[in-house]
Amino acid sequence: MKGQRDLNFTETNKELILIHRSMDRIYNIKGSINIMLSPQFYTIKKEELPVKYSYQAKKLASSVLEDFLIEGVEYQYHTYKDGDSWIFIAYNGEEIALFLEQKGIKLENISKLFFAQQYLDKFNIPLVLSEKELLASIDNNAVIIPSSIIGDKMTNMVLNKHIINKDGISFGFNNNSILGYKESILFASILFLFGIMFIIEGIHYSNISSDMRVEVDEVLEKYPALQSKYARDNISKKYRQIDDRERNKREVLKSLSTLVLKGVIVEDLSINSKVFSTKLKTISESQLIKIKSLATKKGYKTARVDDKFIKIEGEL
Repeated sequence: MKGQRDLNFTETNKELILIHRSMDRIYNIKGSINIMLSPQFYTIKKEELPVKYSYQAKKLASSVLEDFLIEGVEYQYHTYKDGDSWIFIAYNGEEIALFLEQKGIKLENISKLFFAQQYLDKFNIPLVLSEKELLASIDNNAVIIPSSIIGDKMTNMVLNKHIINKDGISFGFNNNSILGYKESILFASILFLFGIMFIIEGIHYSNISSDMRVEVDEVLEKYPALQSKYARDNISKKYRQIDDRERNKREVLKSLSTLVLKGVIVEDLSINSKVFSTKLKTISESQLIKIKSLATKKGYKTARVDDKFIKIEGEL
């Protein structure tokens, strides 16, 4: 399937391309573009922390996400506020850069980087990525799910173009500029002139910055858990339990997808923090028997509703 190329921000003329593992190579990209990463390219965690500013949260990102990251891999971080909580995102810039180049996207063409998590409302109706994968919003998370789970229910083939420009991040890796040589010289000259103009203003704001650093230090001193894995685990135990439940839900959805054989339709699906229940419609007696056998092996309870329907229940 082609990449989602016909996407534009309403506040910019830049083209937006949704990046996912199963996308085809893209040709003839001209000018500056923005990219949106699917959940396949980042790790996310939501947590309440006693900090006010994004730069404070970003300082704590590596500690908050450390249990979810691969040791030895260099990550970049992005944070933003979501209600009373902070969203922490980790991504591997080098991995993304390599993938983009393999798909025909030059790094110098990329302006801003966005994450699917920032646009959950756009995936309430699952977006088709390939014949086997959908991008959907489930329990306030952007996730990749098997197409077989949805069956013949409504899906989107193209992402809605009316996207409000969220807080994107500049796209660059390992101190390598995304600008060409001439552009770098031009911007360096401009920044040098502005730098002189801002020296006096900078003196004024240095006092404010100093106060903010003192506030960060006070928070870290008051909450040493934010820098210590052992203590942080105690503070965030409540939220880790929530994360565990959400991961259990996703695992159940993956397991149930193996029961949706060819021609089978998911008539009903309900899931909460403890149990799930689904009703499948089959096309033959032999198919119904096979589904019952597979579900039993997984430890699920089954009950035939009639000649074509089977109900499956289980615990998370």
